Amino acid sequence: MRERQVRIMLVLVNFLEAASAFLGAVGLVVGFMNIPVSVLNGTPFTDFTVPAVLLGGVVGGSALVAAVVTTFASRWWGAVASAIAGCITVRWLTIEIAMIGLGSWAQIAYLLVGLLMIGLAGLLWKAEPRPAPAIRIHQPV
Repeated sequence: MRERQVRIMLVLVNFLEAASAFLGAVGLVVGFMNIPVSVLNGTPFTDFTVPAVLLGGVVGGSALVAAVVTTFASRWWGAVASAIAGCITVRWLTIEIAMIGLGSWAQIAYLLVGLLMIGLAGLLWKAEPRPAPAIRIHQPV
């Protein structure tokens, strides 16, 4: 695949993950997600404030930074930033499922999004760079 195609896909996935994490964080704090606080039994949390801050700040923040870096920086930096954000997403979901159990299809979906971020970062790393424009030099005969 060409670098430009992979970069566009990766930026879109990073922005999707960032927006979803920010929305999820707000939903946890405001309560429109209708998740009972009882799911936190057995965890160190008494309410959703700290998990929401971590979800929005760490997961969403890393994905947003990765999207911006992938958009404006070199292929190497975009791949590294996106791979790190993908690993943070996968780690978040792994810990969440370990702590509160598998309770929603969304947990699996976002675990797959994190893996997609990592996979696309690898593709960006290995993508064919855009060929340099041909320079024609006219030499006198």
